[in-house]
Amino acid sequence: MKKLFFLILLVGILLPAQAQVVFNPNIAIRPMVSLSIFKIELTDSSTVVTVRIRNQSQLTPFSIKSKKLIARKSGEPDAVRLVKSENVPFYPEKHTFSFKDDILEFKLYFPPLEKPVKYLDIQEEGSDKKFYMQGIIIDPELNGAITNGIKAFQMGDPNQALTHFINACEMDLYFEFGIAYFNVIYILAQQKRWAEAKVWYDKFQERFFYDKQVLMNSLAEMGLIQRLEQGR
Repeated sequence: MKKLFFLILLVGILLPAQAQVVFNPNIAIRPMVSLSIFKIELTDSSTVVTVRIRNQSQLTPFSIKSKKLIARKSGEPDAVRLVKSENVPFYPEKHTFSFKDDILEFKLYFPPLEKPVKYLDIQEEGSDKKFYMQGIIIDPELNGAITNGIKAFQMGDPNQALTHFINACEMDLYFEFGIAYFNVIYILAQQKRWAEAKVWYDKFQERFFYDKQVLMNSLAEMGLIQRLEQGR
């Protein structure tokens, strides 16, 4: 019996901490479209983020200005600081892309975050940040809804995409980024369903979103604001 107890105890010690692993999470705010996250690993001992930048067009040499990077649950003040990194070109180092679709991959290591983690921000400290990924979606249901919406739209099925994005809007009122609302409004506007687009535009205006001004600027650049306000 003592041997059995010792074996169980030993196995418990040898097993690694249970990890929550998320591949290709959606990101609400980032400085460039070609910046993505391949994988996030959340354990009781660390937060490890594998970042990729793909040279879809000819990108300028890439570097991160400061090693003072933080990770935090979106909307919360408490943050953890970078403890280790792999293959990151911190200034004055730079990574020069060699050819189209060339990929720079690097890893960022942070202490663990208090669970549960549904949404995550990673960014430079301070207001003058150049490197940031905000509203990283860890929640599997919301991630799935937005990913399915994007895929449906890319496959030429905007109505199915609309269903997924509306589902995402209604899924979690605590997700304070407007990515799903923006996509609903955009698809309805493309289909000239202005009355419905106005309803969703009004809902979007009523909510607080960290990225509201960025998304409003995009709607303005597309010349949609007046028609959305009028609903026709």
